[in-house]
Amino acid sequence: MPRATELTAIERDVLCDVARGLSNIQIAGKQFRSPETIRTHMKNIFAKLNARNRAHAVAVAYDTGIFHCRLPHLPLTQPISAGISPSSCRHGTAPTAVNRSAARRPAHGGRQ
Repeated sequence: MPRATELTAIERDVLCDVARGLSNIQIAGKQFRSPETIRTHMKNIFAKLNARNRAHAVAVAYDTGIFHCRLPHLPLTQPISAGISPSSCRHGTAPTAVNRSAARRPAHGGRQ
């Protein structure tokens, strides 16, 4: 069981920035700390949350209630209404091939 309640305010701030995708160097610059200090905070976070890596620490933070998701979770699959057929869906179609040699030719037909 993670000791989520033992995270300090600074560790929560660091973990929040990790959840936003920032690197240790970016977090250090944002929080006016050294990258080594952020690395130490990350080690403490990993130990307190029993996390293996940054992504796992963020997942544990959401699972234990340290972070709260602002957007509702969408279901993994959604029913397709009866009026839509797979052939009318444009998202699943493959892109058409592009003739790259024609795209490189000048419009006036001369050589470059």
